Amino acid sequence: MKKSAVIGFCILAGITALSGCGKNPEDNREIKNNEAASEKMNNEEAQKEMSMEVTNVEASTYVSPDGRVLDKIIYQVSSTDGLEAAPDDFKIEFTIAPVEYLGETESKQTEAEISNVSVENDTVTVEFQPLSYGTIEAAEVECSNNIFNCTLDDFEVLTRTADDFEKNVFTAKDGTELTYFLYMPETTEKVPLMVWEHGGGEVLSSSYEGANLHASRGAVAWIEDGYDTAVLSVQYPENYSFGISEIPDELQQMDAYGTAKYELIQKLISDGSIDDHRIYISGASSGGGAAIRFIMQYPDLFAGALVMSAKDTVIPLSQKYDLAYKFGNNEDLKITEEEYQNSYNEMTEYMSSYDIATTPIWFVHAEHDQICTSYTSVMLYDILEKMGAKNKLTIYSDDEMEAAGQHGSYHGSWAVALEDKEMTSWVYEQKKN
Repeated sequence: MKKSAVIGFCILAGITALSGCGKNPEDNREIKNNEAASEKMNNEEAQKEMSMEVTNVEASTYVSPDGRVLDKIIYQVSSTDGLEAAPDDFKIEFTIAPVEYLGETESKQTEAEISNVSVENDTVTVEFQPLSYGTIEAAEVECSNNIFNCTLDDFEVLTRTADDFEKNVFTAKDGTELTYFLYMPETTEKVPLMVWEHGGGEVLSSSYEGANLHASRGAVAWIEDGYDTAVLSVQYPENYSFGISEIPDELQQMDAYGTAKYELIQKLISDGSIDDHRIYISGASSGGGAAIRFIMQYPDLFAGALVMSAKDTVIPLSQKYDLAYKFGNNEDLKITEEEYQNSYNEMTEYMSSYDIATTPIWFVHAEHDQICTSYTSVMLYDILEKMGAKNKLTIYSDDEMEAAGQHGSYHGSWAVALEDKEMTSWVYEQKKN
């Protein structure tokens, strides 16, 4: 290398070095101050996170027309001072169980659509699109702030309105025991009583304690719709069979439950809290069939009834004609004119021994109910009308069930009926003389 080039390179390097060393000292102090402030802030944030503690994680659920759903996770924390949180800070993944009747065989993963995160009064609430709680197999919450990470096992599950019921056990004079749930409004006045008869899927042998309050709005609808009413719901240990009227031991057990419920209701009346002129009953599926039998057993007890998707407790129909669990072809849900007339005559003869024409009943069914045939409601309504009853009948078409979100399976007419204020209001307008 030439000497002049070496000298030039050294001069350039020197100038560059001198320009760096020649910065304003105040600029250097400002940089150091900013770095110190940033470090202090990071230390304060770290200390704040270390001092913040999650004391409880609540899975907030409510009962929708299709059952219990989860729409919020609520954290109770030791302090939220200075805490900020946004939807992007959270990720919630659920494992959803397969739905057998839809042909699903494997669980699936889904991520919650988080709509809002709020921080207030030592509470952090994460809101998202509702998910059916009963189908959730696992859940995992991840957050940029690790103290909010949790799983399904960490949840304390609370259910609006349903948690206001009190569980008790009643023993009848004959020794029959009833596990029941009772809601009583806070009042010193006598109030109406609604008896809710749950479906077969909520019996203790195949579900869990309190499922009768969660699987549909049957127990909670009356309260949430603003009626100042007591609500009673017995949870049964086992379901009963189709065509129970021809199965003596099962019918005897159903009658024993009916007697026990009657004694329990009389006790509530004698306690002074229930208006005995305004006792109502409603039920769906197996519960609809049970409601019919209870009215038949105690025809003077009830002021009105809402009976939905009733099982065939009067005469055998579903199993006799192979009508239950027939999905895919509506023709499989029909019987011949001769079969219809024979069954109609049989039901007419059977009901001639029971005087329930004075109890107003609103029957509800989907025309093509694939589990509990609508023939039960249609025949019974017509027979009782000829006996002088002033009842009502609503039969939903497939289009109406689809529009209500009951896709493919049309058994759940109660999901539609309990949202119909005309029906629920009609029930509470009834009063015994």
